[in-house]
Amino acid sequence: MVGVMKPKNKQPVYFGHPFQFWKKWTSYVYNDYDDKDANDVGTPQERQREEMKAIVDVDDMKKLSDVVEYDLVHLQNEEEALIQELATKQEMEECGYCKEKDKKNKGYLEEIEKEKIRECQKALEREKIARGMRSTKEDEKSLKEVQKMQMEERKAIERSEQDMEMMWHHVLMENYNRKEYLERLAAQRKQQETLERRRCYDEQIASANKKRQELLRQEREKENRKFENMKKKMEQDHYEAIRKKKEQQETNRRNFIEGHEQKLMRIRNEKMRAREIDNGTIRINLQLEKQICIENHNRKKRVTSALEEESDKIADEWQQEAHNKTDEHLRQIEEEQRLCKEKAAQEYKRHIQTRNQELQLAKQERLERMERVKRVALSELQRKIDSANEELRKQIEYRHSLSSQIRENEKHLKAAQEYKRHIQTRNQELQLAKQERLERMERVKRVALSELQRKIDSANEELRKQIEYRHSLSSQIRENEKHLEAELINIENKDRTYTKKAAMFKDVMAARYASSSARTR
Repeated sequence: MVGVMKPKNKQPVYFGHPFQFWKKWTSYVYNDYDDKDANDVGTPQERQREEMKAIVDVDDMKKLSDVVEYDLVHLQNEEEALIQELATKQEMEECGYCKEKDKKNKGYLEEIEKEKIRECQKALEREKIARGMRSTKEDEKSLKEVQKMQMEERKAIERSEQDMEMMWHHVLMENYNRKEYLERLAAQRKQQETLERRRCYDEQIASANKKRQELLRQEREKENRKFENMKKKMEQDHYEAIRKKKEQQETNRRNFIEGHEQKLMRIRNEKMRAREIDNGTIRINLQLEKQICIENHNRKKRVTSALEEESDKIADEWQQEAHNKTDEHLRQIEEEQRLCKEKAAQEYKRHIQTRNQELQLAKQERLERMERVKRVALSELQRKIDSANEELRKQIEYRHSLSSQIRENEKHLKAAQEYKRHIQTRNQELQLAKQERLERMERVKRVALSELQRKIDSANEELRKQIEYRHSLSSQIRENEKHLEAELINIENKDRTYTKKAAMFKDVMAARYASSSARTR
């Protein structure tokens, strides 16, 4: 016996229903839409636009998915029961291979029996030969009769066995026919219940679609009314804000002009007073600087002349003192020479040498003293000149500071003029900013409208994608049906009805194919 037949691939399903059911549902829905909207929408393009406006209701889709899942469970249970019945039937009936095997076994047994008969005949012949041909023709006849009786008995046993098998075969066939009839009745009843249940589903889907379209229409009307009210209120608020803003700007402009004129007058008076004070201060400082410079110059001249006179006087005094000392010394020498003429020439010579050395040292000391006095006088003169130069530098720096202050005052005047020009440009910028605000309000209004239109377009695009997805599903369902039909035809061409099992499988597949095709019509 061959094992249990494996079930073929199930029909492709979507949300628990076969594709034929969805094809039927989509055709029913579209036909229903065509019947309902025949007076409202005349062309397919308008009908498609109406469908794109529809939005999927989540609650209805959840209810529909629950119903579909419930139906899917029942369909799967029915398919499993059918597969189990088919497997039971296949186990109960015999296959052609088993029959052929039994037939071959019977042939082998008959050949064995014939071989035994031939061996018995050969043994009898050998026994006859061994007994010396003692058996007669009567023995042979009796032996043949015995053998004939054995053959008839064997055939009777075989006929009784065949009759028993045929009886059991008739009993099984009657049971099979009765079960098949009951199964056919049950299948028809289940098919009728399924059709009734699907009709209820279709009615529920149609009513849900009608309610959804009505709710969508009411929501669109409500949204349109809300948008109109919002638009009117925004326009009124915008015009009121513009009016208040214009009044506030006019008041601010007048206050700003008055305050600016007062501020300019106050700044002008302060600058005139500061300029007069600065000019008086500058004149006084210039006079003082001129007087100080003259006094410093005269003082420098007097100090220089006094230093020169003092240095000349000191030099003359030193020279006179040196001459006096020299004369006094010469007189003493002459006195000594006159008094000490009697001394030896050697003493006189030694004395002359020592005197000459002293004169040289004195001369050297006098020159060094003159150098020191000159250096001290020059350093004192340089210090006084440096102090005078420092005072002169301070005066020059003060003059530079005064001139820089004058330049700063000029810069302040220029800055005031620049501020006046800045105020004028600021007024122009305020006018431009006012114009830009008006343009910005217009742009904001346009952007809000464009954003609203974009959201509406995105919602329509989403609806269009859903419609396209629905159409793609319907096309995929049709393609799967075609593929299933082609696969069934190929299976029918491949599997020929050589055995009872193949015939039964063909009948079952034909019944399923007929039920599926009738379902989609």
